Amino acid sequence: MIYVIIGPTGSGKTEVAIRLADLLKAPIINGDAFQIYQEMNIGTAKISSDDPNYKKHYLLDICSPEKTYSVKDYQDDFRKTLSLLSKTYNNIIVCGGTGLYIKAALYDYVFNEEIPFDMSQFSLKNDEELYKELLSLDKESALKIHPHNRKRVLRALSIALTQDKNKSEIEAEQKHHLIYDDVVFLMIDTPRDILYENINKRVDKMFANGLIREVKYLLNKYNLSLTAKAAIGYKEVITYLDKQISLEECIELIKKRSRNYAKRQFTFFNHQFDAIHYQDKEALIKDVSEGKYEKHL
Repeated sequence: MIYVIIGPTGSGKTEVAIRLADLLKAPIINGDAFQIYQEMNIGTAKISSDDPNYKKHYLLDICSPEKTYSVKDYQDDFRKTLSLLSKTYNNIIVCGGTGLYIKAALYDYVFNEEIPFDMSQFSLKNDEELYKELLSLDKESALKIHPHNRKRVLRALSIALTQDKNKSEIEAEQKHHLIYDDVVFLMIDTPRDILYENINKRVDKMFANGLIREVKYLLNKYNLSLTAKAAIGYKEVITYLDKQISLEECIELIKKRSRNYAKRQFTFFNHQFDAIHYQDKEALIKDVSEGKYEKHL
């Protein structure tokens, strides 16, 4: 069985995964886009390497923060890891909040070969102009992308200009079927008021545990990739260290962006996965430990 523990940031996924790992004698495969980076610990709420449960985790700390790690990289690493673990374990737990990573790993998610294309013609265009360009070439994809998400808009433009089919047409051809048997998605559906309180407390704890010190260390040691710098918590602290915002503004901005990210996670999970929802984490653990889902698959 593959138990996929999903839920928004701050919902307690790691705690549930560790308890299930103990009960099922199962390994845990990380499904968080930023916990794959080495030494990005406090801001990602990563389990400490000193914790006895750390050794149960796979795909943690596998990439230097100087490198760009893509969804395709994760798909490849996940499938290799799962294949290896399946030879030893009857049950495997996947735990994380990066929905696209989990989708790419478990479904027939096909990446099209990137064709080199000179995008310099768009460098002087502002976000609004770029978005209008994408609307004219691939309206369906454009409507799924925020107009100010410049990276995603540019990638969709690149596909539209270099492929025989645009991004939305390519995605439509995929069947979105699970490629593994016996997969169950279990979502921790924490009530919003409690979740937001958890997020706010977690951000305060990150600063108390030395988030600013961690970011300074990373900046001194590494030439951080754009992907690593984009992580919530890190980009705001970098802005604070550049004296563009105050510490109070930095903390509140991280809390706000974390809450907004949680909303987006809810939306993605609800649309992309046929998950069983649990508000009570103890009920989730009880059902799995009693073999409820093994009986129904």
